[in-house]
Amino acid sequence: MSDSTTTIGIRILDNEYRVSCPESEADELAAAARDLDQRMARIRDTGKVFGVERIAVMAALNAIHDNRRLQRAGGTGDQQTPDKVTELTKRVEEVIQANKDSGSVS
Repeated sequence: MSDSTTTIGIRILDNEYRVSCPESEADELAAAARDLDQRMARIRDTGKVFGVERIAVMAALNAIHDNRRLQRAGGTGDQQTPDKVTELTKRVEEVIQANKDSGSVS
């Protein structure tokens, strides 16, 4: 039986995004968005990286690096997590680009 799709609202760096996902993954995606928002805010607040797109790339790179470090240390990261992070990063980048194209993100 397939999972029905839902659309959730997430807030990242004071911007609202609508993201579609399977209903069973909505809570996990919302938690991931909160984590991404926190990571991106920390990067932005350092004052060393400018632009939402660059901040997003740095946050994704840091998240994947953290996950790989956990895997090497025998932590809870699983083999699918890097793929999930990559997919989430792709979704966020697509939304950022769509909003940038429409003039919603600076």
